[in-house]
Amino acid sequence: MNKKPTILIADDDLNALRVLEKLILDQGYNVVTESNGQSTREKIITLKPDLVILDNYMPGVSGNEICREIKSKPETRLIPVITLTGYTETPEKVEAIESGSDDFVNKPFKAIELLTRIRSLLKVKALNDELDSAEGVIFALARAIEAKDSYTQGHTERVSQFALLVGHHLGLSLDDQNALYKGGILHDIGKIAVPDAILNKPGRLTEEEFNIIRTHPDRGEKICKPLNSIRSALEIIRHHHERMDGSGYPDRFSGEKIGLLARIMAVVDIYDALTSNRAYRPALPQEKAFSILDMEADKGWWDKNILSEFKKLVTVAV
Repeated sequence: MNKKPTILIADDDLNALRVLEKLILDQGYNVVTESNGQSTREKIITLKPDLVILDNYMPGVSGNEICREIKSKPETRLIPVITLTGYTETPEKVEAIESGSDDFVNKPFKAIELLTRIRSLLKVKALNDELDSAEGVIFALARAIEAKDSYTQGHTERVSQFALLVGHHLGLSLDDQNALYKGGILHDIGKIAVPDAILNKPGRLTEEEFNIIRTHPDRGEKICKPLNSIRSALEIIRHHHERMDGSGYPDRFSGEKIGLLARIMAVVDIYDALTSNRAYRPALPQEKAFSILDMEADKGWWDKNILSEFKKLVTVAV
């Protein structure tokens, strides 16, 4: 059965709040009400409603401030927000739009207009929820592939966290950091098409076997490409095995033709592989792992600047 959407209404005018509550309840929606900014902020975090209607001027925290918070957090940024205000000046509207509000309604509002906008935004929210569900399936698949091999369990999560650490340190945007997280989880998803006998082989791979391994970035990109919500991570999935000198795969890109996010992923992926137990060798000490990475960077494989910054972040004093 379809879940009834929950709408949070926040307004310090109690009469207006009750009118809005009855109007929306009569449409069959669940309604939660708040009358000040701080309690609204807390309720959004705990409830994660399907839509928020905010009066711009409330005691404690303004509607625009709350809207900015909603839109800045990954876990709430897709919640649609309608801003209500009694002011009609253009600067007020501009401020609401800049805060990330999805729609803007003046008081006194027309009921049919407000309800039409609510229905429209709830449809968009439902579509986004479907995308999130599909994305969740892809993430579960990636973790299931990893779980088949006891040697690589936890690899994708560690790589994601390392990549995020570097992205945050370099001051990358929240969108880029989100792409790094998703790319870290999904970078090896194409290995679903690689036989287990090759993935788990304890000895050196033959050239034919390695050619099969080399197909996983392309296959991974094809698996994830249909989902718009993962599109920002596609470059990472496809190019995390490229090398700065053009000797990597699958496209033999070189230098800055390899995107920054993919260059970050390449370094942290190799580091985690070197410092983890594998079927063909035990985990290497951190110092030895970085010695190998430095040598390979000198050969022209990895971005030296990224490697240098990463070493500063994770090197543990002995």
